[in-house]
Amino acid sequence: MYAAVPYNLSRTGRSFPPWHYFFEVTRRCNLRCKMCQYITWLQNTPTKVQAEGELTAEEWLNVIDQTVRWSLITFTGGETWVRKDFGEILDYACAKRRVHVISNATMLTETRARHCVELAPKRLGGRGLNFVGISIDGTREVHDEIRGQRGAFDKSMKGVGTLAETRREMGKSCPLIHINTVILKDNLEVLPQMPRAAAEAGAEVLNLLTEMRAHDLPGLGEADPGSFNQSELAMPTINVDRLDEVLRETMRAAEEAGIELRLPRTPYEELLTYHEGGYDLAQYDCRAVWTNLYVGAKGGVYPCFIQKVGDVRQNTLREIWNSPAMQRFRLRRREGGFAVCQGCCELEHKGYACETVCSQQRQETRQHSAHAK
Repeated sequence: MYAAVPYNLSRTGRSFPPWHYFFEVTRRCNLRCKMCQYITWLQNTPTKVQAEGELTAEEWLNVIDQTVRWSLITFTGGETWVRKDFGEILDYACAKRRVHVISNATMLTETRARHCVELAPKRLGGRGLNFVGISIDGTREVHDEIRGQRGAFDKSMKGVGTLAETRREMGKSCPLIHINTVILKDNLEVLPQMPRAAAEAGAEVLNLLTEMRAHDLPGLGEADPGSFNQSELAMPTINVDRLDEVLRETMRAAEEAGIELRLPRTPYEELLTYHEGGYDLAQYDCRAVWTNLYVGAKGGVYPCFIQKVGDVRQNTLREIWNSPAMQRFRLRRREGGFAVCQGCCELEHKGYACETVCSQQRQETRQHSAHAK
């Protein structure tokens, strides 16, 4: 409802204060993932140069102070722990807001894992570190190939296991752990093995995500997002019949492993369709630009990564949130999707909510009938 009211009723493009912030604390990373939006930059920019222009810890603390009191902050990268001062930034955020961290966990040492659990709230939803998301894209050999580093899988799984074990030792339920896995040609055949691997490591949720290729386009973020055509995107393609078989097998494996499996917010058939040419964007809404705000490693501010609307070194988040540029972007996005929106995890199919409710009702009816018998 918080998103739906301004989305449906705002004529000017103004919205309520943001409730979810994404803070990209760095673009640097210790891995070289094939599908990464920064892979070309990482491969061709000297390490010493990569940190130039990043917001300092002091600047990040100032940005955190500008967030809404009841909001959620997601820290992402790059790899968040590449920053030596990330612990300081995380401490400050957890003392003020609900926090979520996305990492590859290869640098999640025992000391850092304990620190994370210490920052977790007593109850889910309280101030502190509520969630940690770990990116793992397959079994050992497959993951290491995708991530560009031998031993990456073992390091990541050790990080997940250490965090889960520390959480148990300290008698806490948070931070909840979710594994993020991108659906790729390279990992398709091992996806059914991921639910058990995630559950055994101590995660509660396995997220399957669609691959995006919009970041391959030169000038994305600075150029008008409407200037790009879908023909310019190197869309990911997978044999749909085989994808269907694998996804159904993965769903069964998740049920057996006792882990929650989450798919993109779209009808199942649409998920298959995406991998043979993309979505019909006319069937998708994006309410995220009415609730979410992104801050890049060097201070750029975005409603999403496809359009820059400001800079924290020049304006406050409050000034940017309902600025003319932000309002125009929201109204344009409400009129219809841009080609570069293909595969975005914030897309929501117009019939998805209805289908979900109907599916739940059918399931409840079957359960009621079974009990009656």
